[in-house]
Amino acid sequence: MALYSFGTNVRLHCAADFKSVFDGALFKVHQPHFLFLAKPSEQPKSRLGLVVAKKKVRRAHERNRIKRLARESFRLHQQQLALIDIVVMPKLGIETVSNADLTQQLQLAWRKLNRLAHKHQNTISPSIEK
Repeated sequence: MALYSFGTNVRLHCAADFKSVFDGALFKVHQPHFLFLAKPSEQPKSRLGLVVAKKKVRRAHERNRIKRLARESFRLHQQQLALIDIVVMPKLGIETVSNADLTQQLQLAWRKLNRLAHKHQNTISPSIEK
């Protein structure tokens, strides 16, 4: 049985964690209302960080809604993801989009990130075996 939790061990906490993803991002996934940055993780689980700036989303309840949807989507998809650290950032105009559309964009982004991570892992693995 898969454990679908969102505990402290699957979150990016400190500024150094976020900085390592921003500086070393190997994977970028653009969606109409999200930008995902990711890099391979040194931790035993994939981790998520959210950056929802007031400049992009003015109202607090909208920022909270976006963060809640992103966390829930990550929680449900974390078992299928490769070991990566992910930072999710919304784009301008996201507050007018419905929850269903945002959830669909998040699902597509998880699939794209997973595909990129596995492709990257497969390109590294053959060179290590030689």
